[in-house]
Amino acid sequence: MQWDILIKGLLVLCVVLPGGRAFAQETTPQIQTQPGPEASVVYTPPGRYYGYTDYDLEEAERRSWVVRNALIGTSAAFAVGAILMGVGASQCSNVPRFVDGRDDWICNNAGDVLVPLGGTFLGLGSIGVLTTGIMLGVRNRQKRDIERDIRRQYGSRFHWDERSGRFVF
Repeated sequence: MQWDILIKGLLVLCVVLPGGRAFAQETTPQIQTQPGPEASVVYTPPGRYYGYTDYDLEEAERRSWVVRNALIGTSAAFAVGAILMGVGASQCSNVPRFVDGRDDWICNNAGDVLVPLGGTFLGLGSIGVLTTGIMLGVRNRQKRDIERDIRRQYGSRFHWDERSGRFVF
């Protein structure tokens, strides 16, 4: 019984406090006929193109550095895979088993573990080396383009150098 009174009291309070009107559903003619704020289009005249900044160059160098580290990591995984596979293959022997001259590989426990493990590292490392090598080439090309555009921007034209405080060519 007390919960009913509390809920009804909160409902009445919610209706009375905002003035008894539901603001989201208010549709008085005054609001509908008022003109909205004027839509203004801001026209900015074409200014000078500043090109790339030093931040863009630093970001390109950072991206290139990250991909270079990934290339080093995948190359290391490729090398570890080759070593593991070589060690595992040394634990195996070639035994002629079949009459038609086909051979069979028999490995001890170390060879049974190291050959598949090394092959997995070798395969995934080679895929990683190819992928990151291509990515490194693309990132270095982007970095060179940014450097070239910065050199063109501050080329041999006569301009004011803020660092030295004088005109330079």
